[in-house]
Amino acid sequence: MADNEKCVFCMIASKRIPSNPVYEDEAFIAVLDINPASKGHCLLIPKAHYNSLYEAPQNVYLQMMSLARAIGYALLISQGATNVDLIYTQELIKGNVTPHSIIHIIPRYKDDTINYTWQPNKLTKEELEAIANEIKSAIEKVKEGEKPVEQPPQQKQAPPPPEEKPIQLDVKPVVF
Repeated sequence: MADNEKCVFCMIASKRIPSNPVYEDEAFIAVLDINPASKGHCLLIPKAHYNSLYEAPQNVYLQMMSLARAIGYALLISQGATNVDLIYTQELIKGNVTPHSIIHIIPRYKDDTINYTWQPNKLTKEELEAIANEIKSAIEKVKEGEKPVEQPPQQKQAPPPPEEKPIQLDVKPVVF
């Protein structure tokens, strides 16, 4: 059995697991999260299985972000949210064994209990400059077409992304 046949998000997308869809087209489905952070919390799921956001072709990523924005706006209108958080995750931190690139679309309300906390790191000016230079260098490599070689340790090694043509930003934004 292929990994995507065991993937809970692929099963939701193919309707082998019941869900409460709020949007669907040929490439994506958005459903209500069964363990929501707030009223209206949605999951935007590509129907094709991508282990990570970085494995998805550029046009899929752009369409996904456009849809997330449109669904977020619909949540502002329909649920009276004051803001919307978009969170990318592969769901590995929640104990799922098969990663799948999804975006959480979480409506925020004045009195919600959502809290993203971390202990701030104290870095010197030199450390910040070194980190900025490393990131700038990596960005240049990505712009030149270099693919990442290593996955973070909590991830399975994903196959290399499909070959892509140069980025064309002529993707039409989603408007409902």
